Amino acid sequence: MSLEQWRQNGWLQRSDATVPEIQQLLAIVDREIADAAIEALSTEGRFEHAYHAALQLCAIPLRSSGYRVPKGGLLHKRTIESLRHTLGEPHAETADYLDRCSRQRGRTVYEQVGVVTLRDAEDLLSVTRQLRTTVVEWLRAVHPELLPSAL
Repeated sequence: MSLEQWRQNGWLQRSDATVPEIQQLLAIVDREIADAAIEALSTEGRFEHAYHAALQLCAIPLRSSGYRVPKGGLLHKRTIESLRHTLGEPHAETADYLDRCSRQRGRTVYEQVGVVTLRDAEDLLSVTRQLRTTVVEWLRAVHPELLPSAL
């Protein structure tokens, strides 16, 4: 199913992105990555920061493609799933991994302590850093008009 079919199903809305919006999303990503690397934080806190950075990295190609998830529209799930359509099928494994992290995050935020290991937090941070590189390269190739001048 394409992003346009998702829109027709009501899962997405059309909405053009702007350079300042993409610049702000990238600033959030960079802040969250920096926070996730702080060793003095709890393991769950580091995981949470890395997850938020990854979620914004999924949102950037979706926004750059002219779509957004409507309020109340399974924001995290749809945003993560959209990687298959924005960055392409080679990134399906990343989307699947981030979906698992989303469920793990939900458990640690809402249900119990100790769901996340240090290895989980470090792995997610590593994947997130690589995804940032991929998203910036994708922006440069597909939507250079939205790439902030600082990059």
